Amino acid sequence: MGLFSCLLGLPSLAAAQEFQQINNGTNPTLLTTQAGLQYQLNRVNTNLDTGLLEAFYTRPFGDGSKAIRFNVPFSDVPAGEGLTFGDFSVTYIDVFHLTENNGAAFTFELFLDTAEKETAGYGQIAGETSVFYAWFLKNGSIFAPAWVQTFGLEGGNDQGQSLNTSTFDFYYVPKLANSKYYMTFDPAIIHDWESEKTFGSLQVTMGMLTGKAFGGDGQVFIKPGVLFGADKPADWSFQVGYKVLNF
Repeated sequence: MGLFSCLLGLPSLAAAQEFQQINNGTNPTLLTTQAGLQYQLNRVNTNLDTGLLEAFYTRPFGDGSKAIRFNVPFSDVPAGEGLTFGDFSVTYIDVFHLTENNGAAFTFELFLDTAEKETAGYGQIAGETSVFYAWFLKNGSIFAPAWVQTFGLEGGNDQGQSLNTSTFDFYYVPKLANSKYYMTFDPAIIHDWESEKTFGSLQVTMGMLTGKAFGGDGQVFIKPGVLFGADKPADWSFQVGYKVLNF
């Protein structure tokens, strides 16, 4: 993080105070309106790279403890060959418990079978549920482990391949001295129940608030990731993005 801060430059005290109260999106129980664009490059192996471009929009409703998220993906397989439309999805988010010390939420994401090519989606209507519990630690950091289940809703795709995957995620947000910047650590263990394969992953997000934009608070971020284990489906990934929150 020291190198990352040096590259971005150190803000003045006034700038640090300006960003102090801004919701930067790292607290999973603090829902806010946000929209953005992100691109992820995946190194599957030495002979194949894939890309994924996503546009997303999240809107809280009611008392602010619930939200709807829309995700519009475009797949690039192999990378550089051109974008094709993927599986459009809608996510319902419900923060059903929240105190000063902890919080919990449930999400359900529905993937529609809208991909233009087999490599751009699941090949079937699919769902993904998640439940997480967040602890707000005394040092200002957040620890929010989660269980995520991804499953097909049509019994398989055209090739007869079924979808049933469990992910155990251990999301952690350290409290940084400079509130203009943020980091998250996201280690996970993934098990594919259909192929009986298990592997691990680690993604680290580094972001910077960029000031007012489009009626909200802009930020840029990068997210490098690595997969490990004998059954891993890829080697590494790198994501870059921009989003606006709190508008």
